[in-house]
Amino acid sequence: MITLKNVIIITLDALRRDRLNLCNNLKEFEKKSFFFSNMITNSPYTMASFHTLHTGMHPSKNGVNGYYRMFRFKKNICKTLSQYLKEKNYYCVSDVVNKCLLPEQGFDEVMVHKKNIDMFLRQKELIKELIKKEPFFLHIQYSPIHNRLVKEVAEKYDDFSEEYFGNIKKNIQRYEGFVKECNEYVGKMNRLFEELKLFDNSIIIYHSDHGTSVGEKVGEKIYGVFTYDYTVKSFCYLYAPNIKTSKTRVQCRIIDIMPTILRMLNIPEDFSFITMQGKSLIPIIKEKEKKDRVAFIETGGIKGPWPSPEEHNVFCVRHDDKKLICNKTPSTWEFYDLEKDPEEKNNIYAKNDSIIKKYKEELKEIMFENKNYGL
Repeated sequence: MITLKNVIIITLDALRRDRLNLCNNLKEFEKKSFFFSNMITNSPYTMASFHTLHTGMHPSKNGVNGYYRMFRFKKNICKTLSQYLKEKNYYCVSDVVNKCLLPEQGFDEVMVHKKNIDMFLRQKELIKELIKKEPFFLHIQYSPIHNRLVKEVAEKYDDFSEEYFGNIKKNIQRYEGFVKECNEYVGKMNRLFEELKLFDNSIIIYHSDHGTSVGEKVGEKIYGVFTYDYTVKSFCYLYAPNIKTSKTRVQCRIIDIMPTILRMLNIPEDFSFITMQGKSLIPIIKEKEKKDRVAFIETGGIKGPWPSPEEHNVFCVRHDDKKLICNKTPSTWEFYDLEKDPEEKNNIYAKNDSIIKKYKEELKEIMFENKNYGL
């Protein structure tokens, strides 16, 4: 019987699902992992996505439902992944670019790395030290894609820049250069895991917290403003020595990662805290669940056409290759058939359409459950 000692999550910040073809080293990792190719983020910016990852809850449930709500996390009623693992004697560490990005509860150390460092060399030494403290939980934010986007896009152009939105080819070339650097990092990490024999006894996850724009929709230079697929489509590679190697196109969500880890470690949910909204991915892995899970997505931009950094104002449900979006502040609706219109260019919202009514009811039900909003 295999004893799972360690949990390693590597978030490849802002890596688009449709650029994985540039990541040969993730393809190599896929050969020994389970690949969730259709994972959806519950919020397309890092802080909200990380709080979702660490609680298994939507941002509007755990309290971090706005860029300026980083200190509104409901720590007294939300139990974090690190708290669960700390109770099982894990040494818990995160390495991120900003402490505010995730809940600190349960962590022994929340480390902050500088923007211009060799990420691999830093984390190689960190992991070597953590092995001495097994079992350990480590969450790494691979931040160079994010950092370069901030420096070369966010700080250079405004949200409606004709120079930026009129040069998508140039934007793509810039972004793909960042992705190739990420691929080199992943290759080095994979070799390190082999060298240190971490594949023998660890859960190892590579995933993206969200994608990023290359100028598809005017008003969103990078991410966090809208809920179109270029930012909300994510992915997850899950490795454990007792998990079969395969892949699925069944839609799942970032909120499902935490309950999956707990299930794999046989850690029961603590119902003295509010219940997680995510569900274990094990039924999908075992092919007992073959239908898309309904993904609820929410955001509110710092800038853009209708900024709302204090509280999310854009909401979305997505499943079965269809998507309904509610832009609450301008009070507009959008509906897309993603199979026919993958670039979301043709808004086919019609108030009295029966399918759209069904999606609208799903959206209202989820928002009612979160008790923060009404439509």
